Amino acid sequence: MNFETYGPYFCGDTMITKEHAKDLRHRLEGGEYGTILSSAPGCYVFGVKSSGSSRVIPWYVGKAERQPAVKEALNDSHLQVYNEIFHRFKRGSAALFFLPAITNQGRPTKLAPSGGNKPAIDFLEDWLIAVCLKTNPDLWNIKKTAILRDMYVRGVFNPRQGDLNSHAAEFKATLGL
Repeated sequence: MNFETYGPYFCGDTMITKEHAKDLRHRLEGGEYGTILSSAPGCYVFGVKSSGSSRVIPWYVGKAERQPAVKEALNDSHLQVYNEIFHRFKRGSAALFFLPAITNQGRPTKLAPSGGNKPAIDFLEDWLIAVCLKTNPDLWNIKKTAILRDMYVRGVFNPRQGDLNSHAAEFKATLGL
């Protein structure tokens, strides 16, 4: 399964209201990639770009299998989560990235049927959580993070300062890390 990447789409500087979400949805659906974004399942990442920062820091990863990712990402319950996260910052901009699932021809994939799922989207969400957790140990996600926070592989996974011995260094090089 293929995924495209779109973003960051900025959606508020103090609080993300329903009006902000509605405006963003209209901008996305009416934009160049509107067909894909308005109908494709996939993953999304919410982040904050602090004032003076050069990049967006990820704070929450989500997925949508049975509805478009944009619709899921901008629902009321997620807006509440984003605002709880965003409340930690005095100044900054809220941002969303979307990773819609697409066909080899670049069209949106079909939504999963009621009660169904899409294993590739589930896997991508897990992978994004792992990568974002490495970037931001305070990632807001709780599900699927316990093992990622607790697991330790010397020099490779959740490395500790000074623990890289010759064996771990060789294995790390083997993995291309």
